[in-house]
Amino acid sequence: MATFDQRGLKQWRARIRRKAGGKTVTLTKTFESLKDAEDWAAVQEGKVVGDEYVDRKAVKETTIRQACEWFMDRIAPIDRTTGKRVAKSQHAKNQVSKLKYWTQSAFADWSMLSLKPWDLIDWRDELQAEAECSAQTIVHRLNTLSQVYVNFALAQKIELANPVGEKVRPSLGPGRDRRLDLHEDADGKDEEARLLTACAGSSRPWLQAAVTISLETAMRQAELAGLTWDRVKLNAEYPHCDLPKTKNDRPRRVPLSTRAVKAFKSLLPENVAVLGKRPVFPVETPRAFGHAWRDVITEADFPDLRWHDLRHEAISRLFERTDLRDNEIMAISGHLRPEMLTRYTHLRSDRLGARLG
Repeated sequence: MATFDQRGLKQWRARIRRKAGGKTVTLTKTFESLKDAEDWAAVQEGKVVGDEYVDRKAVKETTIRQACEWFMDRIAPIDRTTGKRVAKSQHAKNQVSKLKYWTQSAFADWSMLSLKPWDLIDWRDELQAEAECSAQTIVHRLNTLSQVYVNFALAQKIELANPVGEKVRPSLGPGRDRRLDLHEDADGKDEEARLLTACAGSSRPWLQAAVTISLETAMRQAELAGLTWDRVKLNAEYPHCDLPKTKNDRPRRVPLSTRAVKAFKSLLPENVAVLGKRPVFPVETPRAFGHAWRDVITEADFPDLRWHDLRHEAISRLFERTDLRDNEIMAISGHLRPEMLTRYTHLRSDRLGARLG
């Protein structure tokens, strides 16, 4: 049992006695008010019997919108001079768009305690039935909402059920498997050659080199868009690019093939002595690559071919054309877990015959 003594003006001492290891242990702490003392004692006594008192009032009164705005302030605080949010990383920038979605959703004014997994499942099924967005987009939105709950619970030091639980996320299926066609046309060109020729005719003189670099390095659009010349080491003993925190908030070093080095050199600006942090590509956002792509890549000439397929092609070639181990390919591609590369391992199955004798 806890006892409380007033020790003076705005001084309340809480005292708890409990047995531990055959001995009586006394815990005391002084507070400015009786209520604070009682709250502390309730928490401490609850820890002893496994029934810790939790004040859920703050969470109950917090809406989904407020929680998302709180999280945005953490990852993309508002600049006082411009009044605009400045994301701390590219990943944070992507999260902000998802957070804004939730602040305008049907759940925006719900209490955090009210949102349940079955509410999200109904929301998910409705979106998929109306084909409003892809399963991948739904997963991204749910992952961001899950981060809000996890971080809010940690900040408030309270147990909070995360509604983004098991079976809430939709199945993504096997994923895309579009590869460049190696068969040559009447002019003796395979699909890659025709692709580069089409890009050479673009109004963006950098597009052809960007496609080549993507095929040689497996870099993502955002990584290319954020690349600056001070991170491109063309004259190093082993040419490479140093990428800062990328999609997974982890830096990595990407080796450059002879073909990639040549493509980068074609982008070097003339009559510029010091490149410094000058961007490699004259783009504002990663979407610029997609816009440039769609201007020259037609469905008739390149059916069902998307920019992201270049990354899939690049990783596939690392498995087919090199003896790099899986962990070495992960270091180049930026994947975090080996299972993410499972879809590529079949590309080396023909080599297993040599081990059979």
